[in-house]
Amino acid sequence: MTSRDKFIVVALLALLIVASVVAILDSGADGTRDPAYGGTYVEGVTGVPQYLNPVIASTDVDDDIVRLAFSGLTRYDQTGAIVADLAAAFRTESNGKVWTFDIREDALWQDGQPVTADDVVYTVKLLQDRGYVGQYSDAFRGVNVERVSNKTVRFTLPDVYGPFAGSTTVPLLPAHLLSNVAYSDLARQPFNVHPVGSGPFRVSEVDGRQVTLIRNSSFYRTRPARTSPYLDRVILRFYPDESEALLALSRGEIDGVGGLTSQDAERARSLKNAVLYSLPTDNFVSLFLNVRPEKAIFRDRSVRQAIATAIDRGRVLQVAADGRGTVADEFVPQSSWAYVRDVTRYQYSQADAKALLDAADWKDHDGDGIRDKGGQMLAFTITTSDETPRKLAAMQIQNDLNAVGMSVQLRTMPFGELVDSAARQRSFDALLVEIAVSGDPDPYSFFHSTEVNDPGHNFSGFSTLPIDRNLEAARRTFDEAARRELYAPVFQIISNEVPVVFLYFSDYLYAQSRVVQGLRIAPLTDPRERFWNVEDWYVRTSPRR
Repeated sequence: MTSRDKFIVVALLALLIVASVVAILDSGADGTRDPAYGGTYVEGVTGVPQYLNPVIASTDVDDDIVRLAFSGLTRYDQTGAIVADLAAAFRTESNGKVWTFDIREDALWQDGQPVTADDVVYTVKLLQDRGYVGQYSDAFRGVNVERVSNKTVRFTLPDVYGPFAGSTTVPLLPAHLLSNVAYSDLARQPFNVHPVGSGPFRVSEVDGRQVTLIRNSSFYRTRPARTSPYLDRVILRFYPDESEALLALSRGEIDGVGGLTSQDAERARSLKNAVLYSLPTDNFVSLFLNVRPEKAIFRDRSVRQAIATAIDRGRVLQVAADGRGTVADEFVPQSSWAYVRDVTRYQYSQADAKALLDAADWKDHDGDGIRDKGGQMLAFTITTSDETPRKLAAMQIQNDLNAVGMSVQLRTMPFGELVDSAARQRSFDALLVEIAVSGDPDPYSFFHSTEVNDPGHNFSGFSTLPIDRNLEAARRTFDEAARRELYAPVFQIISNEVPVVFLYFSDYLYAQSRVVQGLRIAPLTDPRERFWNVEDWYVRTSPRR
């Protein structure tokens, strides 16, 4: 080796030593790093804001901003359970008719004023206004809300109502800024553009391109572990659709996009700079069978059971949602506290479906390839929306049912038309829809006899006195174990009688840049809950000491 070669080797070794030292200093002595304060998270969202106010929020972007900027007495945790939030603690009396909440001493509005019982009373009175028709319109009907002290508020219910705890997740408004504003005047307030909430981030700027929120340095939920959320800013940038936002993610212009279709999810999964999350939801896709007297075919339980047996649910999930979800067999997923394990299940089997129909004398008596009975053909139409996942699901179901001798036609229409002219009017044979279930898993509106007509959601028209009694009793207790015991016979009857075929629970598909850390997977009660632990998200790190 020449002296020149020796010099090169020594120089290279020196460079390696320096690089190793820098790497150790950069990553910490043990190679790990901790979250650090600072940085911005930018998410692409579809649509634009209208009212940045939890009571009158009207767009998806409004709801997202409300989730970031406001908070309620309670919230859903990572398991989907309701836990204290602005409340330090809460308790019930009189077997659940009286609920008392003590507000945290360190809970502050983003202008520095304390959160008090007056804020709760004011917000609830708005929701009880005759003109309010939003998502919380039933939450406090007939409920008396009173200020016990500056930091204590009490709700007295007209009767025990099992799902009431979920009502207290409603985001609160600041009474010290709005107490003189009636519900009828709320939409005209400057507050709706420059809101003051109690959440982890505060609205800083709104323009035609995006909404910028800055860290709330006095946010209570990060204490005492740390002083505030990690991120400096969260920006929601507007795009015409999720596909355009996904393109922006691929170019590194934004850090996240949610609500992806299964097709867009495939594109997201191929991005080296992104991670695709499938967040479980309680939203279920189902086939409601109209059992009203004029629908003679579906009055026969054997036909309904054969339909449930002939449908390959796993295949429906695969073709409609690329397998991103969970096959359903009852009203709630297995992760829910309300799930009942010992009800009748229908395993996919064409042979068993045919045997059920044969035993009930639904046979091809006239040799035309379609089963019939007493001169009635086993033929009906599935009505659904023209959304791609619904059409694909309907086509798979059509193929499955045609294969066992049924004649099934498809009828598709825009979603708004489906709701107005088919679902509300009950003008369908079988209705294929996705049902969004948010909050408490109460099946009352889908199976109680009082809900068979619009605006109820008992689309199938099926009800029995035992079901009614159990659903009513379940609403009169807040004990989850007791409610599950009351739901068990309801779910068993539904499973035996099959007025609805549960197909699958859909996932919420969410893509984020690999730079973003801290998101924890949790079941979503609605899409905005993807931000449930946003105060823990971070894009910067520091060496662990």
